[in-house]
Amino acid sequence: MVLVEAPIGDIAPGTAITAYGLKISRLTHEPLVSLDTPDGQPRLELLERLQILDHRTALLHLRAGVRFSDGSRLTAHDVVHTIDALRQAPGSPFAAKWRDVEELRADGDDRVILRFRAPRPTLMSDLDIGIVRRPEGGRRSGSGPGVGAGPFVLESRTTDRLVLRRNPHYHKGAPPVARVVFQTVEEENVRALLMSSGHADLAQNNISPILMPALSGLPMLRGPSWTLTYLGFNAQVPQLADPRVRRALALAVDRERLVEARFHGTARLADSVMPPQHWAHAPGLPRLTHDPAVAARLLDEAGWPADPGTGVRFHLEYKTSSNPFRVAIAKVIAEGWGRIGVKVRVRSLEWGVFFADIKKRQFQVMSLQMPEIGVPDVMADFFHSRNIPDSTRPEGVNRWGYADEEVDRWLDATRHVMDPEKRLALFARVQERLMRDLPIFPLWFEENLVFLSTRVREYNLLPNARWSALSRVTLQP
Repeated sequence: MVLVEAPIGDIAPGTAITAYGLKISRLTHEPLVSLDTPDGQPRLELLERLQILDHRTALLHLRAGVRFSDGSRLTAHDVVHTIDALRQAPGSPFAAKWRDVEELRADGDDRVILRFRAPRPTLMSDLDIGIVRRPEGGRRSGSGPGVGAGPFVLESRTTDRLVLRRNPHYHKGAPPVARVVFQTVEEENVRALLMSSGHADLAQNNISPILMPALSGLPMLRGPSWTLTYLGFNAQVPQLADPRVRRALALAVDRERLVEARFHGTARLADSVMPPQHWAHAPGLPRLTHDPAVAARLLDEAGWPADPGTGVRFHLEYKTSSNPFRVAIAKVIAEGWGRIGVKVRVRSLEWGVFFADIKKRQFQVMSLQMPEIGVPDVMADFFHSRNIPDSTRPEGVNRWGYADEEVDRWLDATRHVMDPEKRLALFARVQERLMRDLPIFPLWFEENLVFLSTRVREYNLLPNARWSALSRVTLQP
């Protein structure tokens, strides 16, 4: 049994948006390409070879002999159906990525021709999509996940429980484990109790490090993570409009002490929005170290002197979720800001209310996580000025309102430059500028932390925290 702390949600590969829904969709629907690698470099799965014919045209060569879970053969026609359904689905979060397809057709059973209106340097990583079997007779496949070719098949699900059974036709060999049960348990202490009592087999990234001593008798795995914890600053708030203020607040956070005290060392300090082991991480970026004296001087320079009577420079409201672990961290950060004259009110909100406020930009300072930063192109989503939410684009995720013309130009160029080294240089420039301006302050990458029962064998951690290793797990009696 695998324990999860939140509802899984939709698991259809074209419409899954929750972290758990996406992970499970890849267990039931094998992708053409995956990012399940230590450094984020794409790995071929159903795709045997990607042949670039020109800057706008590619030929996808599929792996031979792959079958869906019902035994039918996976062909180029299924790939065409999947991509075509993605680009036309109004509810799909991936639709925009495929709307510039100019030509999409099967070239026989094992090859697909893809032609775009503009160069597509991100094509290889864009092919991380789970393939769905094409319905027979042209019928619509409905709203369910459809038939896939992953290592597992959906057997049943209820509100808080989902069961997968192994796919005997899986092209890498049927998984050793016959069934995998995912059980939603919202209370952390209950998850810890289920693990310690042997009633569950795996809890990944949902038991905080503070409980490590209580589970010391269980096998535990630690590894690098692509999940970034950060502070977000609303640049439209007068106190936070000046980058010097944001830098001062960053310098007043004692990250080293927090990582040691709250995470027991199971987190790595960030010097960029990209994970340090990722291929796109910019080398040589200076790390911001705790320096309250410099922070105070920056606030003076920015025009926020301390009041002679109270010592207060200005007030801020810091929003966070109601998770007790996150609230405790927020309070420590707020205390550090208080010592440089910034009086902070910490507001903890139920998750749905908290995230609704974040999406509406109804915050001054907040803390959150960016999960699975698998490709550097996410920087365009979070930091390009065209993605600042407004009435015409409420779904924009540049919620801090960051706008820099050079950053916009560099990010635009990454969408058209085909040369990998030139793209890498552009992403490095963006990272350097972001660490100068600090629209968000990257705090740390919390390690993947997995507790296992004593009967689990062959489970390997991935930086993106996906569960592809479940297809190779064995259980001892």
